Amino acid sequence: MKKKGLALLLAAVLALSLLAGCASGGNSTDQDNSADNSQQTHGGNNADSAVKHLNIGWHTKIVTLDPAQDSNWNNNRISVGETLTRISDDLQLQPWLAESWEQTDELTWQFTLRSGVSFTNGKALDAEAVKAALARTSELSQRAVTMLNIASMEADGQVLTITTNSVNAALPNNLADFVGVIFDVDTIGEGVIPVGTGPFIIASMEEGQMEMTANRDYWGGVPKLDSVTIRYIEDGNAQAMALDNGEVDMTFQLPTENVAQFEGNDRFTISKRTGSRSQIVYFDLTNPLLADLNVRKAITMAVSRDTLANVVNKGNSEAATAIFPVSFSYGQVPGIGYDVEGAKKLLSDAGYTDSDGDGILEKNGMPLSFTFYTYGSHGSLLPTFAEAMQASLKEVGIALDIQLNDYAAHTDILKAGGFDMALNSYIMAPAADPQYFADIMFRTGADYNYGKYSSSALDALVAELDGEFDTARREELAKEMQEIIAENCPWLTLGHLKFQVVASKSVTGYETQPTELYLLTKDTDINR
Repeated sequence: MKKKGLALLLAAVLALSLLAGCASGGNSTDQDNSADNSQQTHGGNNADSAVKHLNIGWHTKIVTLDPAQDSNWNNNRISVGETLTRISDDLQLQPWLAESWEQTDELTWQFTLRSGVSFTNGKALDAEAVKAALARTSELSQRAVTMLNIASMEADGQVLTITTNSVNAALPNNLADFVGVIFDVDTIGEGVIPVGTGPFIIASMEEGQMEMTANRDYWGGVPKLDSVTIRYIEDGNAQAMALDNGEVDMTFQLPTENVAQFEGNDRFTISKRTGSRSQIVYFDLTNPLLADLNVRKAITMAVSRDTLANVVNKGNSEAATAIFPVSFSYGQVPGIGYDVEGAKKLLSDAGYTDSDGDGILEKNGMPLSFTFYTYGSHGSLLPTFAEAMQASLKEVGIALDIQLNDYAAHTDILKAGGFDMALNSYIMAPAADPQYFADIMFRTGADYNYGKYSSSALDALVAELDGEFDTARREELAKEMQEIIAENCPWLTLGHLKFQVVASKSVTGYETQPTELYLLTKDTDINR
């Protein structure tokens, strides 16, 4: 009943209607190295040409590339590690290290690997190597357990057989996630530089920067660049300055205010793609006030998502309606609209009053005053959105006490529970499919369901989605789930950030798409 390559169809209907492509005149990502390095960037790769060197300004330090570590998105972006499958520019599933796959029964998949592919240390890529890599990641990463759900694997030459614990219709899609990156397992660990199969090889990982060289034996063809320096510049103003004065050739996800300074400048290209990186407010439903649907609905009504996207973030977000972006084929679900007066009436009808005239409503002696946790530096997107929400909710008699932490401390607070409200940023569809986010967020007891929302109806839809292979039905399920969420307000999605790259016009061939999985490719080039 199942056909070879069945999962190639999964992303077709579920893809974004807005296509995201390879930027060919723009550039992408991060920051640069030194002025000296930025001088060695011109020419071709033939014998009589100058060395082609690219300097990138990176917005954060790359401490590890271990795919078992949470939120390690950089492997595919810098083209060191690769996966069995990949997501194309128009969000379709494609072969990569696996040239084909087929489903032999509901739980079993066979992936046939490309022949002639080697790790950059010379070891052959075969099914045993892939099995070892995926087994290690699944042992150490809860994300891998959720997305891949592997029960067992068998390796036979270039054929890897994966059996899942339960039906996992999105397995081929989910193998494109960073948890599916294949490294030589002997090169993963503290103090060890990982070895992959991609077009670039890490030469050094030093304090403040990473150096990479081209993999001349890359199975997909010789890279156009000879070398790359990734320089860690975490401050947006410093990134912008480095790009403007030529110290770096490209930057990735500059803050909105820094992107604006390059608009209209013919030396640079700004690439923007509506993505699935979304800002989501958690409600801790163990708080009796937030357990009241009237309060959650009033908060939702009191916040203008259009203002956040188009005024606060200056058009660099897409305003949210329900959960998924409206530019997704399965995201076009209406949610609760902006209505300040309606929010006030809802709270009043539910018995909330301002008995002491302090501007904060209360009921049964309990004021509508909440601690609101988020992370990032002052002036960055999440704290800025939090402050805008604080002002909006004050208008309807709700007070927020904003608490700003680093990401690790913030996550610990959410895992511990009892946080009232919290604002996070997530990439909802890294594999161009709704199953990932439904599995980690919507289910009762899911890994990221920190607010402890539980709905038997929603659980049933998630379970059906996990085992559904028909693309049209999967889209219907995604919409039905969002309708339940819009009605019950367990979360509030504020907006969906646009994937932004600002680069010198001399840089071409880099990749931008809503998954945010990819950036550098073998075709990335620089010609000044």
